[in-house]
Amino acid sequence: MTLFDILALGLIGISVLVSMVRGVVAEVASLITWIVAFVVAKLFAAPFADMALSSIQPHALAVVVAFLLLFVAAWLLQHFLRSLLTSAITAMGLGGVNRVLGGVFGAAKGVLLVTLAVLVCAFTDLPKTPEWQQAQTAFVFEQLAELTVPYLPPFVAEQVKYPS
Repeated sequence: MTLFDILALGLIGISVLVSMVRGVVAEVASLITWIVAFVVAKLFAAPFADMALSSIQPHALAVVVAFLLLFVAAWLLQHFLRSLLTSAITAMGLGGVNRVLGGVFGAAKGVLLVTLAVLVCAFTDLPKTPEWQQAQTAFVFEQLAELTVPYLPPFVAEQVKYPS
């Protein structure tokens, strides 16, 4: 077992533990929270800047400030709602199921994070190092990373190559 294996399995293990503590409801709600906060901020930053922050010049700075304010406000509101939902799940006696499913979600999230890291490493010389070549798990994550290649822009996809 090489350093690559230890780091990959460690990241997955930490992701499982954190997700088990938080539960699947909080994990999924957290993912949705980030997406919704970004969409709200993107859609309403310019109108909000025009309406409430017209005194800030240049206008581009007002839009950036509006984006940040809306993002944080949407995120905080959804964080509060997520906390209420998690409390309700626990009060209904489903806390154990929530935590077990959270662990499954965490494992998937950990595998995804390691796969993305391996994809980024394809642009470096790390896959050519002996530690990487001797890793027992590197091949699996390289195969998963290669599954993403068809979805990448062509100029990026052609750079993703791992040594055999």
